[in-house]
Amino acid sequence: MAIKKRTPVDPARIEAFGAAADAPAEPVQAAAPVPKVQPAPRATTRTPSAGEWPEGTSKTFLLRWGKNPELPALLAEVAELEDRTQQKTALRALQRGLEVIRAEHKG
Repeated sequence: MAIKKRTPVDPARIEAFGAAADAPAEPVQAAAPVPKVQPAPRATTRTPSAGEWPEGTSKTFLLRWGKNPELPALLAEVAELEDRTQQKTALRALQRGLEVIRAEHKG
């Protein structure tokens, strides 16, 4: 195996680097602020077709268990009972729970 030789250190380059770091920077002129352009409104709103993700909706959601330390264990238990992943079980439980809550509010 060959040993890679280091290139010799040039003290002049090191001094130039240090001098440039110590020198005050030249003031940079700030560009004039550009007014924010509002996008033109769409003429029609499109309804997403089946399987298409709705525009403006996040595909991920971070869930904190909060003061419910029994929920992670319950999710794992139910996922195992149904032979599903915890992700699929959580989505199914969330959907069913939200449907129940919506029905309670509608009457």
